[in-house]
Amino acid sequence: MRKLKILLLLLPILAFMVSSCEMDLVPDGSVPEKEALRTIKDCDAWVLGIYSSFKNDALYSGNMVLFQDIQADMAYAALKTNSGIYTQFYQWNIKSTTSEIANVYNGLYTIVSRCNFFFDYKDQVEPTLKTAADKENFKKRVGEVYFARALAFSELIRIFCEPMTTANANTENMGICLAMTYRDDVPMVKRSTLLESYNQVLSDLKQAEDNIPAARTVADNPYFSLGTVYALQARVYLYMGMGDLSIKKDNEYLKKSVEAAGKVLKTGVYTLSDAINNASQAGSTQYTDYQKMWKYDRSNEIIWKISMTPVSYGGSLGRYLLGYNTVTYSPQYHFSEAILSLYDDNDRRASVFCNQLEDAYGDKVYIITKYPGNPDLDGGATPKFINMPKPFRLSEVYLNRAEAYYWLGDEENAQKDLSSVKRKRISGFGSVSASGDDLLKEIKNERARELYMEGFRLSDLKRWHDPIKREKQLYSIDGSINNQLNVKYTDAKYRFTTWPIPKHEIEATNGLVVGNASNY
Repeated sequence: MRKLKILLLLLPILAFMVSSCEMDLVPDGSVPEKEALRTIKDCDAWVLGIYSSFKNDALYSGNMVLFQDIQADMAYAALKTNSGIYTQFYQWNIKSTTSEIANVYNGLYTIVSRCNFFFDYKDQVEPTLKTAADKENFKKRVGEVYFARALAFSELIRIFCEPMTTANANTENMGICLAMTYRDDVPMVKRSTLLESYNQVLSDLKQAEDNIPAARTVADNPYFSLGTVYALQARVYLYMGMGDLSIKKDNEYLKKSVEAAGKVLKTGVYTLSDAINNASQAGSTQYTDYQKMWKYDRSNEIIWKISMTPVSYGGSLGRYLLGYNTVTYSPQYHFSEAILSLYDDNDRRASVFCNQLEDAYGDKVYIITKYPGNPDLDGGATPKFINMPKPFRLSEVYLNRAEAYYWLGDEENAQKDLSSVKRKRISGFGSVSASGDDLLKEIKNERARELYMEGFRLSDLKRWHDPIKREKQLYSIDGSINNQLNVKYTDAKYRFTTWPIPKHEIEATNGLVVGNASNY
């Protein structure tokens, strides 16, 4: 991988040393690179900058989330109001030169690079720590940076790599570039194996677990916690165990996924939001806890959210989905009727995520309303439709464990976890009784319902080897690359479920970094 150099713009008081062919000068108000991390205050500022880098609109508040689901089957291009937004992903016109893919790739590696800078220079800080409070704070910062790198690496694997199997786990160039230092004197690295890539994620998570303090509450959900560590472990182990489902009851990865999910629950910090009962007043409207989670970004279910303020926010998840100008709706995409049909009549999520409204042409269309804009963030006469992304929620932990239980052959516990989620979402729901293939179908459908437009759908279908299908839908663009898409696992086109490595990355490394099947 080519060296990703980063400016210290995230630290207002710091900037990198400028080099000259004639002399090395340190500009006024700047400090040399090696001096940027010397004190605990430097660490605090640097780690807050790493948190801020997750606001990047190419990541959780934009491209990385929306494009994955739009490429799949979650949304349909509007016949009259789509103006070409996101269509190269919707129509699978994806290339290694697609700028949005490069933005995701670079955004994740920028986080990795900032983490590596911290690790390269953190040893300069330790001798300056005099008080117990400073030492404890430094330990916490170390844990947070390890988690940030683990999360960035895990997303690179999920999006830019094939699912791991025993056949490909140790194959060269199937994983990601494991850049482990910021220094220039270290050679560029090629892509590792999938197993090496996953093992590095797990190693970083172990370091995070050893350093992040346990004493954090749900009020700390803008920060990494042991809850986030265990939630990511549960997700990663599930993905690692998916490749060899002929090995079920003895699948160690799936057993570890169950164990990690259980640790999240045992923290006692998080509870599933109630979509049915206990509505309370917010402004002039009554909202359930579940509604508040999506409108106001507040809930005891959120394990980690990307904190934003009216003057410091990322991208807009709702802008193009709603297409609302305070008078009319001109959405780029409509809610998929096939997905909408999966919701029970008493499922309260449906009305939170979707409303049938009249668009600018007078047609009654299904508007995606999951990201309506947080009133505390939007402000001003023109709404920005900004909501804080929630990369880790308790419901996903339950669903990950339910699926792991299923593959392990423990249908009873899979049913229990699935029922736990559904009881909080569906009025009058009792218990899941489905078994066998019907239970697996219900697990898959529940992931589609609960994680709608949160960026999981394409990777879910890819790891299940399920087809990506769309059915004809009124007021959507017709055609085999639009509302009649049908890409089967055996089709050559299926390779695009794994995004290509950006062309500039391959060229910048003189071919050291090789592409995916989707690069050709």
